[in-house]
Amino acid sequence: MKNIALLVAFLVCCSSAVFSQAVVPDAVYRQADAAMSEAGAPELPVILSVNSSKAWMPRLEAYVLKKARQLVIENNLEQASALSLHIIDNNLDNIQALELYQSIRTAMVKQEAENKKAAERQALESHRQQVAESKIKQDLSKTYKTVNTTSGKKIYLDQDFNSHYRTITWEALLGLGNVSWGLDDGESSVKYGLSGAASVFYRGESWIVGMDAEGHGMILSFMGTPSVNWGAEAVGVFSSAVLNKYLGLRLGYSFMGIEYGEQELPAFSFQTPVVGLGLHDVKLGETGRLKMGIDYYAGHLFADTIDAALGFNLTVTSVMAELSDFDIHFRTGIRDTLMIQGGTPVNDVRLILAFGVGNYE
Repeated sequence: MKNIALLVAFLVCCSSAVFSQAVVPDAVYRQADAAMSEAGAPELPVILSVNSSKAWMPRLEAYVLKKARQLVIENNLEQASALSLHIIDNNLDNIQALELYQSIRTAMVKQEAENKKAAERQALESHRQQVAESKIKQDLSKTYKTVNTTSGKKIYLDQDFNSHYRTITWEALLGLGNVSWGLDDGESSVKYGLSGAASVFYRGESWIVGMDAEGHGMILSFMGTPSVNWGAEAVGVFSSAVLNKYLGLRLGYSFMGIEYGEQELPAFSFQTPVVGLGLHDVKLGETGRLKMGIDYYAGHLFADTIDAALGFNLTVTSVMAELSDFDIHFRTGIRDTLMIQGGTPVNDVRLILAFGVGNYE
């Protein structure tokens, strides 16, 4: 009986020693967890290699493979593949690691193919959307005009109505470069002077009404008799937005003086109602606007010395710079006044270069 008790005690001690040798130390688990928390687990191969001869090594490998399977469930295939590959590199006989690695790589290939197809579908859908948007913009550009407002927004306007989104447009310009050529009784003259011009227009759904005002003084003579020529006029413009938004009826009044300051010749002045037709707000390019008028000066009917009188003007105004509340404008053009006095033509042609501000939006 005593011998049996001694045998049992011996077997218990041996089994305890074997069990203690098969348990993975907590410190090794902590090292493995820290290594597996990093992308690719670069420190894990060192831990596996150092402990490869330990009796509890299969338990550590099983622990790593368990972590790899959890990563597969979390769809972190790259990390799971790295963990299983580290096990294989350390122990080629680990069949479970080989099977897990193969299944992960198969899933990764399948997932990559699906991602590629999804990217292709997204790219195709994006291309279709771009084509559709481009077609819509082309259709809009055929039917509407685009206007970039000062706030940066783009507005589409009906081309058959007008090219402005504001109901009131305006401008004011100073002509710093005015050169005129005059012909009076066969004598030519060339003069330099200053001018000013302003306009304001209201644009409704059916009617466009506005006012053009202009004044000039030619004060410096380069050729011919030294004298001063001057003029001023204000003309109302009336257009139908339904029939023709560019063509307008011109009604106003004009004053002009010729040969002022010349002692040998009497100064001549003429004032007259203005009746005419004109074009206005004809767009040229991105920012250019053309304006033209042909006027009949009916005041000659009440002047004994004037048989007929006509006026003509043509200007092109461009936007040089866009500011927050207004734009900087540049204008170039020509104005001509022709009168017949006793069968002799009296003509005054003036070239204009002007700068100013306005708002054509």
